[in-house]
This record gives sequence, structure tokens and C-alpha cells, in this order.
Amino acid sequence: MRSLQSTAHRAHAAKMPSRYRPRRVRLHDGREVTVRAILETDAPQIVQAFERLTPESRYFRFMHHKSQLSDATLQRGVHPRPGREFAFVATIPAAGGIDIVGGAQYVRAGKTGSRTCEFSITVAEDWRGTGLASTLLASLVRRARRDGYERMRGWVIAENAPMLGLARKLGFEIKPVPDDTTLLRVQRALRCAR
Repeated sequence: MRSLQSTAHRAHAAKMPSRYRPRRVRLHDGREVTVRAILETDAPQIVQAFERLTPESRYFRFMHHKSQLSDATLQRGVHPRPGREFAFVATIPAAGGIDIVGGAQYVRAGKTGSRTCEFSITVAEDWRGTGLASTLLASLVRRARRDGYERMRGWVIAENAPMLGLARKLGFEIKPVPDDTTLLRVQRALRCAR
């Protein structure tokens, strides 16, 4: 299984432009992850990563209590539509292949041609505070900018202080959501004046 998966990852990486190829990242605590585009073959590891999340983490990510990933959600996640969606995963070696310890994705907001994308990010419990979330979100911002998006936004549960802190650190504005005190909207411009 491991050799087949490694072969698939190498073949996929060889087809990607160099700026999107997998890259090793050393985190604040010295651990390393590989950050790369999501693959269809990641589906079983995505399920395992979801199952390791606490109920609170699932709530913060999906904004409702979710006990399992639906097949439709999983399939959408591992089949991002080119030019409209993109997803990164952070992986580490594991027995039989890899473990996914974090992920970030964007999807186009609104109708075709919109220059705004919406993001989401998830990091495994024991990888928090390592700089992984910052690495993933910064990578996603760069990718969305390269893909022609001008704005990125997301919705964050008001109690999710770590995510709000990360958003501030990466230049997102935080605004209230009218008629919903449980949510905040984070947004930032992706195009920089030169």
C-alpha cells in the first residue's frame, strides 16, 4: 500500500507546475510536514483525520455538530474543481502510508466569474500551536492570488479565539455578521498595490 501511494504521489507531483509541488515545512516545534495539493487517494486519510477531531473542533470547522463525513462531502473535498476550488493537505509518514494532520481549502464564492473565494482550515489537535495553521492559510492565500482571486473570506465561530488570532496575524479584517452574534466574518484583499 505504501509503495503504491508513494508512486501515485510522485506521479501527481511530476505533473504539477513547480510552484505547486509538495514541499517540506519545518514547524515551530521542529516537526516536519509535507504540504501538497489534495489527491483523490487521500479520501481514507481524510476520514481518519476527521474521526480524530474533537466534537468542538468539528463544530468550529463545520459550524454545526457533525458526527461523520458524508460521502458527498468527502468526494467534493478530494475532487476540487480546477479554477474554482483548491485544497492543500499537510501529511506526515505513518505505518502503511501517510497521516493527514491538517488541511485548508478555498471555493469560489457566488456565481461563475466571482473574484472572491471562501476558505476553511482544519488542524489536528496535537498539531495546534506549531505554526501549521499559519503555514496552510498563507499557502492558500498565495494559491488563491495566483488563481486570480481578489478577495478571500471565511466565517468563524465567535468563540474560536485561535482562528480569529490567526486571521488577524495574516491580515484579515474581522467583522460582525448581521443578525448572528455567534459568527464573525473574516476577509482580506488578495491583490497588493505595487
